[in-house]
Amino acid sequence: MVILFQPLLGYAKDFMSEVARANELHANNNFQKAADAYESIHEAGLENGYLYYNLGNTYIRLGKNGFAILNYIRALKLIPRDENLQANLNFAIQQTHDKIPLPEKSTLNNLFFWVSDLNLSESLKIAFLVNVIFWSALIAWFYFRSKVFKLIRNLSFYILLFAILSVIVKSHLETGYKTGVVIVNKASVKSGLDTSNATLFELHEGALVNITAERENWFEIRLNEKQKGWVPKDTLGS
Repeated sequence: MVILFQPLLGYAKDFMSEVARANELHANNNFQKAADAYESIHEAGLENGYLYYNLGNTYIRLGKNGFAILNYIRALKLIPRDENLQANLNFAIQQTHDKIPLPEKSTLNNLFFWVSDLNLSESLKIAFLVNVIFWSALIAWFYFRSKVFKLIRNLSFYILLFAILSVIVKSHLETGYKTGVVIVNKASVKSGLDTSNATLFELHEGALVNITAERENWFEIRLNEKQKGWVPKDTLGS
């Protein structure tokens, strides 16, 4: 598969020169310098799906699958409908030792299936727009008592409730389910919060896990009902 390089979109003017420089470095195959440039943009506070996407592509070129997958997953939260992103993420996972796929969607996610195609910002904007329509229709109906405005008022009210519920579900899914990515060559999963504890199993760079708890400098991670344990925080990206 060809790893595609997509130009960054929608950036604030303050970052345009830095973005252009990072893109040029990538285009000239200076991948390590490009990665450093993208990382510095991120550290400066810019959150953008295409930034993470390009950073993932750059790390793939560097052979750093863990960091590539980590950034693809970050991008997926912001640009969930991007087909190239989905393809590159699947490609990167297939290059890992463990080949662990993305966690299966929860029952709640399956019930509210449409929220997977929207990021949280888009869900909020839809709810806000419907809210404006509802209150406009309510005010118009109050003054004119028109059947048309009454219909729009009632319809927009139920759509607004639906949109608000979707925002709540989307927010819950993003905060309640945290995915971690192994970013070191090999991580030993321990039975407790100490390196002297027994090693239950090992994971390799790029492996995907569910983070279920956090204690001091450790994450509790889970692959399934039988495979779970503790790893140092510096072995995972999230």
